[in-house]
Amino acid sequence: MHMRGLFFAAPKRPAMKRIKLGISVSLTGSYSVQGVGSFRGISLYVSDVNAGGGIHVAQLGRRLPVDLVHLDDESDADICRRNVERLITREQVDILLGPYSSSLALAAAEEAEARDVTLWNHGGPTDEMDERGFTCLVSAITPASMYSRGIIALVRKTDPGARRIASLSAFDSGFSRNVARGVDRYGAEYGFEVRRFEFRTGREDFSELLPEAMDWGPDLVIGMGRMNDDLLLAGRMIDTGARPKAAALAAASIGLFGETFGDYAEGFMSSSQWERGGGKDPDAGPTSEEFFERYEAAYGRAPDFVAAQGYNIGVVIEECIGRAGVLDRRALRDIAREIDFRTFYGRFKTDARGGQTGHEMVTVQWQGGEKAVVYPGAPSSGRPVYPARFNF
Repeated sequence: MHMRGLFFAAPKRPAMKRIKLGISVSLTGSYSVQGVGSFRGISLYVSDVNAGGGIHVAQLGRRLPVDLVHLDDESDADICRRNVERLITREQVDILLGPYSSSLALAAAEEAEARDVTLWNHGGPTDEMDERGFTCLVSAITPASMYSRGIIALVRKTDPGARRIASLSAFDSGFSRNVARGVDRYGAEYGFEVRRFEFRTGREDFSELLPEAMDWGPDLVIGMGRMNDDLLLAGRMIDTGARPKAAALAAASIGLFGETFGDYAEGFMSSSQWERGGGKDPDAGPTSEEFFERYEAAYGRAPDFVAAQGYNIGVVIEECIGRAGVLDRRALRDIAREIDFRTFYGRFKTDARGGQTGHEMVTVQWQGGEKAVVYPGAPSSGRPVYPARFNF
């Protein structure tokens, strides 16, 4: 029967009540040390923002609490892919966070790209994230090719006579290859001769490669493989008494390095995305000291930079939502590529494709059982000891 003047409206979607964050994270497997630290940082952010009533969304005129959906990828790229697909299609998360590690972040980016979902990258520093031409990324971390810049600049500034850099890198790791490219570039820029000594990740005990590198007579040894590679390399240096003027390893940036080697950690350097005391006068979120104290109170240990990265990506997303006033993925991605502001983690600014250009790393050195920021000059918690006084 035709009823003039009457119509039936489509049912309305239920009002949005919460913001759902989703992440594939390595709680087990080879990346679990960094994965757990990263997850703790993200979880602390969610706890803090919910304590304040949630994230304000202007379009809705109110704050929404945040839920965090996490799936363990077991440090496996294939599992990570499946997790990301599930988070997007089944869990229907509003915000997709990237995992820790370059290889997993690449896998996550491929899945996000296929579905035009923004991936908020806080743990995959490989330059391939930019070189692959992804359109879905917003990255908050300095890329791997820049890891060595501060270390090389520091050695040159301290020792005008230094001439040689031995670069130990894993040819089958995207992160390590990109760090090595940076060593080549910045080594040449600062007047060094660089020689690469390559290995396969997880398959090298450095019993032959390290003596070969040391026989060449390097002033600076840079080892930037995966964590277990760097721990093995450091152990071999300690066992054999290999003492270049300076040694920098990626793994020396986290507390586990000091816990593993104790007094033998003394003198080793590294690059770090964040250290306590940085990120002065943030425009958004807590101060560096406030984050440090909250994390230590929550977990009973000091945060490494991976935990700071996890917390920081939450602050970045909240700032983007605040400025955009909506939760639309593309709108947030566009805002993220326009804004320039500071958090406790440092400056956030990206290029037009979402690659991080504003954040700067610091160089740290183990001194007296702790990491001291030794470059650049401010914020600085110590002076570099050069030549390094290794305790072996």
